[in-house]
Amino acid sequence: MQQYALYYFIITNTLTFSIFLLDKWKAINHGWRIRENTMLILSAIGGLGGGWFAMFLVRHKIKDVTFLPKMILITLIWIIGIIVFLKK
Repeated sequence: MQQYALYYFIITNTLTFSIFLLDKWKAINHGWRIRENTMLILSAIGGLGGGWFAMFLVRHKIKDVTFLPKMILITLIWIIGIIVFLKK
């Protein structure tokens, strides 16, 4: 079971990281952009680490006043969820 969870998080984080990088590339090249909700949902379902890593690696969305608080909220929800899960 733990092995499947590990695979899940590797896949979701890799996908989220790739989507953030793709959106940054499209922003630079004035292309069609990926919806913020897509990036937030991918982060919320397990790709949080990949999202944060991409944000700081390529400096994407870190100054966005609407996006950043949502990422912080998702992070806090994950932290609380992990704490609650570990206490059981």
